[in-house]
Amino acid sequence: MKEKNSFTVEGKEVNLTNLEKIYFPEISGAKAELIDYYIRMSPYILPYLKDRPFSMLHYPDGIYGKTYYQKQRPEGAPEWLQSVELPSGEKDICWCLVNDLPSLIYMANRSCIETHAWFSRLPELENPDVAIFDLDPSGNSGFGDAVAAALLIKTALDAYGLFSVPKLSGKTGVHVVLPIKPTPYENVRKFLSAVCKQVEKAQPERFTTERTIVKRGDKVYLDAVQNGRGKTLPSPYSVRATPHANVSAPVTWEELQKGVAPEQFTIRNIEERVKARGDLFAPVYSTRQTLPFS
Repeated sequence: MKEKNSFTVEGKEVNLTNLEKIYFPEISGAKAELIDYYIRMSPYILPYLKDRPFSMLHYPDGIYGKTYYQKQRPEGAPEWLQSVELPSGEKDICWCLVNDLPSLIYMANRSCIETHAWFSRLPELENPDVAIFDLDPSGNSGFGDAVAAALLIKTALDAYGLFSVPKLSGKTGVHVVLPIKPTPYENVRKFLSAVCKQVEKAQPERFTTERTIVKRGDKVYLDAVQNGRGKTLPSPYSVRATPHANVSAPVTWEELQKGVAPEQFTIRNIEERVKARGDLFAPVYSTRQTLPFS
């Protein structure tokens, strides 16, 4: 993509700045490449982001600079950027919505390397339509241990007759995604926590549901609590703030079992994979399941 100050897409003018700024020093990856990636991959990213309040995680100086979250719609945001105002304690927060390509480009230009959105979407923000196990290695545990936890979770889900899609976090973790009928957050956490407890009980030396980091030791944290109103995880195909610009990539259960690795999928090769294999996350959008205990 040629560097320019602005361009028009879908009838909306998008301003671009500092396109030459390096975000990923190890691969000489500039801001222009990040924006170009999100343009090319938008058909696979926007279906998930649509109508979900978007949490902005900024990396204004690249992956090694300062970073900060922002929920409130930025001052000076273009009029065409959709948003929704929601109560939060004593004040309201005007959350941005990334519902189209211009909005996605706008966020990338604001140095949102990663795309984070709610588990629920309008109009049912109290009822998520995805339930996600977040499997996060702690201490000296690693990606292989997270994979082992994911496979045990799949066994439990299979026993309930539930379809799920594994997705690499893009770092050392694994996400197991269940498409569901819109269900209250409390009920979602109840079910996910029950499955996590089963896995913890099966191999307590390897897996834990302990929320306090210092008490986890060298175990994989089985996180069901992340499924909450206003909380987020990287969306499918989100770039991650890693040295080689890894991508949070959906994979097959067979790939996970055979030894897929997070570093295999990056900003520079995921498009080729999706074109060859199709969007492995697509079944999430057409599947609606009822959770046990809900």
